[in-house]
Amino acid sequence: RAFKDAYKQANANSAAARAAAGNANAESNSKDEFTRKTGIALDESQKILNINEIKDMEKIRARYEHLFKQNDPKDGGSLYLQAKVVRAFERIQIEYVQNLSKESQTEQPIDSADSSTNTSTESNNKNSNTTNNESK
Repeated sequence: RAFKDAYKQANANSAAARAAAGNANAESNSKDEFTRKTGIALDESQKILNINEIKDMEKIRARYEHLFKQNDPKDGGSLYLQAKVVRAFERIQIEYVQNLSKESQTEQPIDSADSSTNTSTESNNKNSNTTNNESK
């Protein structure tokens, strides 16, 4: 009977551990889907290309091209390192585009709110002008 109880307890502990691990994996996966897609983390990409900020894509592209040529297997470089440089650049490009879309999304509601306010104000002015002209 003690063996049966111990087995049930071990099974329950195992199920709880699997559930906890599943939740941890779900959280980490949802945090950075781009890392899953590209297979490389943003901080690792920045270290590979030796950049601190993702603001000037021309500088980043120049750094990428330099490292790509430097690691060309035809010139005695490493295909593995060249592939890492390519993946790092792709990851940074994705992040750059994501940052641009976030910036444009934060700007759009302000612009659309202003334009809708202006449009409604203009239509109110037209309506009041029409009313004023009719009463004269």
